[in-house]
Amino acid sequence: MEYPFILGTAGHIDHGKTALVRAMTGVDCDRLEEEKRRGITIELGFAPLTLASGRTVSIIDVPGHERFIRQMAAGAAGMDAAMLVIAANEGVMPQTREHLDILNILGVKFGLVALTKKDMVDDETLELAVMEAVEVIQGTCLENAPIIPVSSLSGEGVPRILEEIERILDKIPPRKSFGAFFLPIDRVFSKKGLGSVVTGTSYQGRLSVGEEVVIMPSGAAGKVRSLQTHGANIESVLAGQRVAINLAAVSQDQLERGDAVCAKGAFIATDCMNAWLDILPSAAKGVSHWQRVRLHAGTADLVARISLLRMDAGKKKSAILPGSGGPVQLLTESKIIVTAGQRFMIRFYSPLITIGGGQIMLPNAAPVKGKSEREAKAKIIEELSANFGPTLLLAAIVRDKGILTVSRLFALSQMDKTVFEENVSRLSAAPETYGLLEFGASRNLIASNTFAAVERSALRILRDFHGKYPERAGIDAENLYVALEDVHGADKISLGDFKELLGLMTAGKRIASVAVQNKTCYRAAGHSQALDRKFMELVGRIKAESAAAGFNLLKLSELEEKLNTGAPVSPAYIKRAMKYLQETEDLRTLEGGLLFPQKTREQLLHALASMNGDITVAALRDQIGVNRKYSLAMLDFLDSQGLTQRVGDKRMLTFSPRIVPGVEPQ
Repeated sequence: MEYPFILGTAGHIDHGKTALVRAMTGVDCDRLEEEKRRGITIELGFAPLTLASGRTVSIIDVPGHERFIRQMAAGAAGMDAAMLVIAANEGVMPQTREHLDILNILGVKFGLVALTKKDMVDDETLELAVMEAVEVIQGTCLENAPIIPVSSLSGEGVPRILEEIERILDKIPPRKSFGAFFLPIDRVFSKKGLGSVVTGTSYQGRLSVGEEVVIMPSGAAGKVRSLQTHGANIESVLAGQRVAINLAAVSQDQLERGDAVCAKGAFIATDCMNAWLDILPSAAKGVSHWQRVRLHAGTADLVARISLLRMDAGKKKSAILPGSGGPVQLLTESKIIVTAGQRFMIRFYSPLITIGGGQIMLPNAAPVKGKSEREAKAKIIEELSANFGPTLLLAAIVRDKGILTVSRLFALSQMDKTVFEENVSRLSAAPETYGLLEFGASRNLIASNTFAAVERSALRILRDFHGKYPERAGIDAENLYVALEDVHGADKISLGDFKELLGLMTAGKRIASVAVQNKTCYRAAGHSQALDRKFMELVGRIKAESAAAGFNLLKLSELEEKLNTGAPVSPAYIKRAMKYLQETEDLRTLEGGLLFPQKTREQLLHALASMNGDITVAALRDQIGVNRKYSLAMLDFLDSQGLTQRVGDKRMLTFSPRIVPGVEPQ
């Protein structure tokens, strides 16, 4: 029975890791010719281990040489438990400590210590080696783990190790996997008759033969032709299993270690991640802001910058010191694919020394701008790292982005569709609990602090508008939407949903709505229009001049000329007065810039009502005594308002001839 469990080796070079795995499984993990010739492990090795209970688990054998730490880190990234190997004849060595540090950093919580080469030492030396092993694991993830002396040559101690692995299996909890399928690639090769094959440890999700996948971060699309675990064909793979995937439609040159096989449409390549970073107590120094490091995540190894989200006030150079941790952003120099909750490791860029690591909280972040934004992101990371789970992760993504449609949230969630729907339903059932608001037909979610910020921005825009144009009623939703950069754009909300958001703002009574010309406009609560005498005199002159022109409609330039016969009036002031008249329906502007005041519109309707249905452009021209240009412009306007309907060359009235009394037809 294939059991989803990965046991990894760790320890200094030549301490007998590969020999011990061979004694346990019968498999020599050194498959490369160079490894056999030099007698050292260079690449990751893999072997199945069938236990007395019938469960078959996977063993990953890692290199012990300091030059191959990147390979060790790639193997350790998929471990459920570790077997730290210490040679009894040499004791604790540099890579013993570094590998133990890496196990701590990557969150390994279960394991054992194998004290190898028992047959090469006397009892006194073995006792000293046990004491040294007890000391080195104090305060680490392997504290209180059993220390088992073993000889790979004679097999002494191997049965005890196998029994201990059974005990670990019985007490280790199953992997918490709520994400879509994700497998970091640790090996790529091609096989005649099959094509491209990749291997790796399934990190999360489930994958079946025939499914479509995407190779990230490149985005190459493929299909699962077949799956194998330890040479046996299987129909599907679960999180925690070693698997070889035969891919159709993907060539070997499109694949490399560090890539990942991902569920189609579930992942986005990134170069900015929000994370929690811990620095090892044993590190020689801490990590300063914008320091360049080597980042190891999954099987990927690349260069990144550390951006501290909390800075020390008054200090020239802030840092996370040895033995402490903090919220950071990881900004990589090339794209990477990672999952929320994934562990990572960092090393100094030069010299290559392991200094710390942590957990990625939000894979698809954006570089922060300003002190307040740094603090907001830091709080999100702190809260999520303290209680990581699928519902809280979705809430954190919304709070990080500020405002998202549910469909966009799904694209960022990295979750299986069913799991996503379950957890987004929990958000929708109690959005206030998670600091969110939900609104709109598109099921938008907005963080409470973002809503407050958008409302403040809207109020600022409205108050600026009232200051410039005190005579106007307010701003319509369309113009307010464009002015608020925080809510429009590809990743934000639609105009229709923005109107729903404005409804939430008006419910809070800081913003008020007012009906203006069949539109809803918005103004700051408590604002009242201010109409000064000089302005209203100009409004009266515009009304009088445009009405006096009758059906020979004025152009704006002609109006400005008439208004400037005495004291000059600025074009901007005239434009303000015309906007006011347009808002109060006293004035409309037709195609060609013709001004069409309300009194003239009413006179036109009287004229049309008296034409007994024989309405053409020519007939109207003769009826009211103007040229064709004016007649056509006015009829087109009435068509657009639904007052007339064009049928061929004629217009039909769609309004009752009983129009507003008291206005005589011209």
